[in-house]
Amino acid sequence: MKYTSIIRRFLLGVTIVLAASCGSTKKSVKEKQHITPTETVRKDSSEKTYTMPQKEVRAVWVATIGGIDWPRERFTEATQKAWYEQMLDTLQKLNINTVFFQVRPKADAFYDSPYEPWSQYITGYRGKAPSYDVLRWVIDETHRRGMSFHAWINPYRVDQKQQLRDRFSKLDPKIPKNLVKDYRMVRVYNPAMPETRQRVTNIVADLLRRYDVDGIHLDDYFYPALLKGEKMRDEAEYRRYGKGFSSIADFRRAMVDSLIVSMHDTIKAVRPNAVFSISPQGNYENNYNTMYADIAKWSAHGWCDVIIPQLYWSTERWFLPRLKWFSENATTKTKLLIGYALYRFDAKAKSTFYRTADDLGAQIDSARANGRVSGAALYSAIWLMKNPVGINNIIASRFPTPTLAPYLGQGEEKKPAAPQGLHADGMTLSWEPVSDCYYAVYKVVDGKAELIQAVYDNKITLKETGSYFVAAVTKGNNAESLPSKTIDIVQVTK
Repeated sequence: MKYTSIIRRFLLGVTIVLAASCGSTKKSVKEKQHITPTETVRKDSSEKTYTMPQKEVRAVWVATIGGIDWPRERFTEATQKAWYEQMLDTLQKLNINTVFFQVRPKADAFYDSPYEPWSQYITGYRGKAPSYDVLRWVIDETHRRGMSFHAWINPYRVDQKQQLRDRFSKLDPKIPKNLVKDYRMVRVYNPAMPETRQRVTNIVADLLRRYDVDGIHLDDYFYPALLKGEKMRDEAEYRRYGKGFSSIADFRRAMVDSLIVSMHDTIKAVRPNAVFSISPQGNYENNYNTMYADIAKWSAHGWCDVIIPQLYWSTERWFLPRLKWFSENATTKTKLLIGYALYRFDAKAKSTFYRTADDLGAQIDSARANGRVSGAALYSAIWLMKNPVGINNIIASRFPTPTLAPYLGQGEEKKPAAPQGLHADGMTLSWEPVSDCYYAVYKVVDGKAELIQAVYDNKITLKETGSYFVAAVTKGNNAESLPSKTIDIVQVTK
C-alpha cells in the first residue's frame, strides 16, 4: 500500500402496531411480538411490513508507519488520544463503519508483543513502552463509536530506507537474524523460510487471543519490489525448498500461498468469526509477477474472506478495466471491496481528473453499479481531516445515512440469537447481551427500518420517541440476527 456483494437488499417482515400519540412529556413503553421472515405477514389495517436498509462496508485505513495518519509525531498519551478522538468524530460524521488500523508497520508493534519491539512511532523510540495500552484503547474507542476494528499488519517488512545511502536500523534482539534478508532499500523476513511463516502466524494468534479485534488485514507487500537490476538472491532457498516446482517464480508464489493458507487457518482456529482481508495492488500483473501474489487463486480457494484491490487510478485511465478484472477474478469465494486513493486529489494535481472531487464520486458509483462490490475502503484517514478539493462532500453524498457492513464470512450466514429483554427506562433502551456480538438499533419510520446506530454496549440513549427494535450482529463477519421485539416510546396524556 502507498502508506498508503453485491449491496445486499432484503426484506424482513415484522408485525408493527403503531401506537397513537398526543401531546405531553410523560413517556410510556409498550412491547409487541415480531414476525420472523419464515412466518406469514398479514397485511390489514392494523399491521405493516417494512424494509431493512441496504448494507455496505465503508472503511478507512489508518496508517501508522511514519505516523502518517496517527499519531503524527504526537508522543504523549493525552495528545495521541485527543487526535484519535478527533479523527473518529470525522469518520462518524461521514458514516464510516470499519477501520483498518496499522498495528504492525515494520516488525514492530502498537502493543506489548513478545515477538517484536514497541513501534518507534508511539514514543519516538523503537522499543520504548508508552504509558498506556495503546491498542486496547484505540480498539475500545473505535467500538464505542459503533465501528469495527481490523488489525492491519505488514507480513514481511522489517525496515526500509528513505534514501539509498541510509543504513538500516540496528536489528532488535527479539527478531531472529537468520530469518532476515537485506536488499538495497528494504529489509524483510525471508518469505521462503518455513520459520518466517510460523513466526508471522504466531504473531497473529497472539494478537487475536489478547485483543478484541474484528479481523486481520494484510497490505500489498509480499515479496519485495526491488530496484532496477537488483536480484532476489533466493537460489539457495529454491534449491532447498523448491523441489517439484518448474520455475523459481512458481516457487515464490507457492511460498506466499503457504503464508496465506497458514494465516487463514490460524485466524479461523483462534477466532472463527474474525475476517481475514487482503489489499493487493490494483495492477494484477505486478501482484502476480513482482509480489508473487496470486489473487485469483486465493479467491478461488477461499483462503481469505475479503479482497480490497487498491484501484488508485482515475476513471480516465485504469480504474474501470481493473475494477472489471477484480470483479471477475476476486469474487469466487471472497467479498470484494474497492480501495480509493484520497491522497491523489489536489487542486494542483497533474491530472485534471484529480483537481476536483467529481471523479471520486464517479469511481464509487461505478463500483456500486458493477454489482459484485460490497463496499469501499478509503486511503487514508488524514485526507478526511484535510478534505482536499471537498472530497468529504462527495463521501457524505454517497454515505448519507448510517449502515451496517454486510456479512463478510464465507458460506451460509449463521445468525446469532435475537436480543431478548428489550427494556426502556425513560429514553434509554437496554437488552440482554448476546455473546460475541455488537448491536444494531433500528427505528421504524414510514414502513421502513432506519439504522440509528451500531453499539458495542447493550444499551443506548435515544434522542426521539418512536418504534424501535434491536438486532445482534456477530463481531467480525457481521452476521445479523432476526429482530428483537419492537418497543414503542410514545407521548401520552397525563
